[in-house]
Amino acid sequence: MNLLLITLLAVHLWGCKPNDVPPQPVVEGDPIVWKTSLGPKDLSSPTLYYKGLLIVTQQNIARAYDAETGEEKWRTSINAEPIDFEGAFLVGDKVIFSEGRRVYVLRSATGEIIWQDELVQGQRDVCHIDGYIYKASEDTYKNKFSSLFRYDINSGAKEEVFTLTRGEFDQNHSPSLLMPVKWVSAAGDELLVMQNRSFGWGSTMESKMDILAWNLTADSMEWYRNLDGFSSTARPAIEGDKVYFYGDHHAYCINPATGDTRWKYFIGDGPEDDFNTANIIIVKDKLIVKPDNRHMHAVNKHTGSLIWINEEVVSMPYMLTERNDTIWLANAGVFGIDANTGEKVIDDWKGSRSGSWIFPIAFHPTNGLIYTTDGDFLYCLDPKYMKKP
Repeated sequence: MNLLLITLLAVHLWGCKPNDVPPQPVVEGDPIVWKTSLGPKDLSSPTLYYKGLLIVTQQNIARAYDAETGEEKWRTSINAEPIDFEGAFLVGDKVIFSEGRRVYVLRSATGEIIWQDELVQGQRDVCHIDGYIYKASEDTYKNKFSSLFRYDINSGAKEEVFTLTRGEFDQNHSPSLLMPVKWVSAAGDELLVMQNRSFGWGSTMESKMDILAWNLTADSMEWYRNLDGFSSTARPAIEGDKVYFYGDHHAYCINPATGDTRWKYFIGDGPEDDFNTANIIIVKDKLIVKPDNRHMHAVNKHTGSLIWINEEVVSMPYMLTERNDTIWLANAGVFGIDANTGEKVIDDWKGSRSGSWIFPIAFHPTNGLIYTTDGDFLYCLDPKYMKKP
């Protein structure tokens, strides 16, 4: 076979691939183990690792790539484009994608759609608790109510949990329920603790955040607490009998039984610290708080006392991930922070590309490699060769 024929055959074979550029292995010692082009369809969800597969969505297409080589393994058309980092996650052998009205549950190994639903006036956020997928809707036309629904993760059977109307707790603010965490009381009652972000459409035209607990067992409101001020829409974190969240320029730890404050840690509200959102993650004895200024705080999760603060990280309201006591985040580059000291271990790595780099980091379970994207390429990276401080 002559050289021209071989070249034409190679072009033809790669032309049949879904990506314009094949996976590209890079020389030894480079942080990039491989990268593969996402083609003209930018990534719209975080990268999820499942048994040797990397699962993502790209403009209404769910795809899985081989984690060792970057080659595509399956693709499934879905009428949803998750653009919120909490709108895509794994539960066992299932992958959940959500945006606006629609929610999909796919089989992770094959991409087969197990079930799907369209929730009228549905919101993007979604979460999983004890075999149920939770999702909220709200009245986007007259701004009068917000409802929480849940689906059986295996069958897709749907039920309404409760509806909050504007007049129940605040006549002037329209409700917008966010994703809950669950706590079980000593008496065995199951409580969903969540935030309610509301907007004063007919009065102040300002937003505020409340927090509440809905008693699933009694099917009634257990308590409702007004916070005022700006708060993060990120889902609270829970450990034991403590619920953690960000609100009103503070990291809060509350008692889920009553809503009372156990402790709160002031983040700051000065001209250089004026932010509206923050993300939190629990790492051993620490609550890590990352507001959308350059700071990162670590406080004792039991007392709220400061352990360390790094004031030169990066402005980043996006999702944090943690592996082996390193906190990973991305915004214009990839950063790694030592959870014990707050010091950078990876400082603003982005190779030769200046793409978005905003997506959360995924991890190989055993070999130390990580996976991320700049929006155009999917990367497998070896952290030991990445840029250090």
